[in-house]
Amino acid sequence: MRLRHSLIPLLAAGMLSACAVNLPAPTAAQLDPNANEWQASSPVAAKLAEQAQWWQAWQDPVLLQLQTAAQQDNPTLQLAAARIREARAKAYSAKAYLWPTLSGSASGTRAKNELMSPASVNNSGSVGLDASWEIDLWGGVRAAEQGLLANLAARTTEWHDARASMAAEVANAYVTYRAYQVMRQIVQQDLQSRERSWQLTQDKARVGLSSPVDVALLDASVAEGQAQLFEMQDGEAVAIKALVALTGLEESEVRVLLAQGEAALPAPTGFQVASLPAEVISQRPDIRIAAEQVKGAAADVGVAKVARLPSLSLFGAISVGEVRSGGSTTVSGTSWSFGPTLKLPIFNAGRLKSDQDAAEARYDQALANYQQLVRQAVREVEENMVRLDGAAKRVSATQRAVAGYQRQLDSGEAMWKAGAASLLDLEVSRRLLLGTQTRLISLQREQLAQWVALYKAVGGEWPLAAGEAQP
Repeated sequence: MRLRHSLIPLLAAGMLSACAVNLPAPTAAQLDPNANEWQASSPVAAKLAEQAQWWQAWQDPVLLQLQTAAQQDNPTLQLAAARIREARAKAYSAKAYLWPTLSGSASGTRAKNELMSPASVNNSGSVGLDASWEIDLWGGVRAAEQGLLANLAARTTEWHDARASMAAEVANAYVTYRAYQVMRQIVQQDLQSRERSWQLTQDKARVGLSSPVDVALLDASVAEGQAQLFEMQDGEAVAIKALVALTGLEESEVRVLLAQGEAALPAPTGFQVASLPAEVISQRPDIRIAAEQVKGAAADVGVAKVARLPSLSLFGAISVGEVRSGGSTTVSGTSWSFGPTLKLPIFNAGRLKSDQDAAEARYDQALANYQQLVRQAVREVEENMVRLDGAAKRVSATQRAVAGYQRQLDSGEAMWKAGAASLLDLEVSRRLLLGTQTRLISLQREQLAQWVALYKAVGGEWPLAAGEAQP
């Protein structure tokens, strides 16, 4: 399967190279997601786009501006970038252990001893150069370097994942705002209709053509419509607060941007999901991070194994010194030393063996975590496709329901004005229509949210801008 071709090199290529110790490596069977094809139906959309350019395919300039602002200044992305820099510095420091280390020293003292006669002032000074080199006999340093490079790759993947997650959050907040905005307009129109009916009923009641019960009913209906309007306004305000927090823009700037766009939900734009689960799974950031963690755990096993083996170090030192007493040189000369040091662990009460066992257990944990994430990833994609299919069907059915209730209300209003229908029947029709209209908007918002969730589930990524590089 393609998963084996794409992830086995990722997990195993560096494990066996440049290391004298054998490092554990997963087998193809352990990497297999045990899913040869999707069981759920592929989602259907009126418009399809390439996944890499999905956000641009929404054709919503306001959303893109909000997305860009969120990508430029966000603490979450800054934290991920700082972790990359830390991991890169650690990976670079590991390479230094493959080379000798040199250190210089210089010292000088001036002393006077009046206990001896005659008293004299002694001056002494020395300069020295020390060198040491621990030879990487068994590949322990290279194993440690491999682990740090795996950590760097994981942190880099986290940064890309954070960008995609941020884009998804901004999109969901934006869609929520537009949904509440559309529902507010529907509620406002409905409230205006209720107020007109209420005023008309009051006029009828004054001349005895309508009962106080009808007036009370419409008064309650108007109050209910006002409460619903306040609810929609609150939803808009909360969504704006979310966009402010995500983008880092001032609230006034966000409101100006939102006012530039159309008060409507974006049209659902879909993308094709790869037919093979293995192709999708290998794209997900959490799977790639877990793969790097397996590599890092394998490297830790190598380091633990090397700790139980002999180590060889070379040391050398050169020192030049001089001692003056009473203005004349008493001692002057050069000293040097050079030689190897061989260390062999003989007795440590089983500590090093326990450390190796612990490292091997951590490797098994990392591999089991990888396998669990693969299964969870397949499940998430399947569930999102099922929800999208169901959302599309519910939206279609609800649209028919809205059209039917609208015709019923129009007919009911005409009959009520002609005196052929009761006010209670009219209010029932009105509430049915309003409830179905708001439910339709909620379903359309849910449909867009499910597309965003599927985008994340298949490893979606916010594309790098032209000339932009990762931290």
